Amino acid sequence: MAKIFRHKAYLIGIHVLTLIFLFTTLYAYFPWIRVKVKEIIDPADKVYTVAHRGASGYAPENTMPAFELAIEMNADSIELDIHLTKDGVPVVIHDETVNRTTNGKGYIKNLTLEQIKQLDAGSWFNEAYPMFARESYEGLAIPTLDEVFDTFGKDTNYIVEIKEPAPNSNIEVLLNEAVEKYGLEHEVAVHSFSASSLRKLHSINPEITLYQLVWNDYAASRVSEAYLRSVKTYAAGISPNFQGINAAYVAQVKNFGLKLMPYTVNYQVNMDKAYMWGVDGVYTNFPDRFLEVIETNRKNAQW
Repeated sequence: MAKIFRHKAYLIGIHVLTLIFLFTTLYAYFPWIRVKVKEIIDPADKVYTVAHRGASGYAPENTMPAFELAIEMNADSIELDIHLTKDGVPVVIHDETVNRTTNGKGYIKNLTLEQIKQLDAGSWFNEAYPMFARESYEGLAIPTLDEVFDTFGKDTNYIVEIKEPAPNSNIEVLLNEAVEKYGLEHEVAVHSFSASSLRKLHSINPEITLYQLVWNDYAASRVSEAYLRSVKTYAAGISPNFQGINAAYVAQVKNFGLKLMPYTVNYQVNMDKAYMWGVDGVYTNFPDRFLEVIETNRKNAQW
């Protein structure tokens, strides 16, 4: 009997050791598992849905209807871009020219606010995306940053992108003035590809959350720890292009104590992948789609 008991104990021990070895191997070679284990022990409060230029898959980007629709869809934040007009007013538009998204031509920096307000920023969308076209989009105006903050106030969160600023543009000061004017220090985050611009804003107002935008030409599995250490001195996280990251990249950044929110994730297969990797949020033109992905994954307990 004792011999049988020892034999059973030996087999159980072998199985336990095998399971430990298997889990250790998976933990070592599959970074998303490390992230998920960390989340089980110390779970993230939320995976954020950031409406990229508003709900720009359904309405003209960076316009009031796009922001309104994103809020209706329960996006956590609306993302918008700002440039300065010739007369120094922050206006909400992505490109440095008005050529692509209006019926006008020219660089924003060479146009006054009065000139910009005469442009049609919606009809192009109806022509490009007839399945989502609406008569109300015709003749939409480019909004100013003040108009967006004044309209939505504290009812939503914002991520404002400072485009590559011109030397001595003072855009960081003007942005901070708008944030303080409407009391949005805790509702507004800022991101930019320009580390110098983010550092400048951080020195002006360290209360504003910052994210460093990153572009990778190919899928990177690692990022320099020296770079992450530098970013951590002024920003809460990084926002890389989705095609330029993988699970190991996400794990490294999160384990370093920085948040990671990739852009721009529009297809469900990529949304599922980003969610499984353990990102803190995604930028998407279709906020309703990502909210459905989050709900489905949680229902299925697919972390």
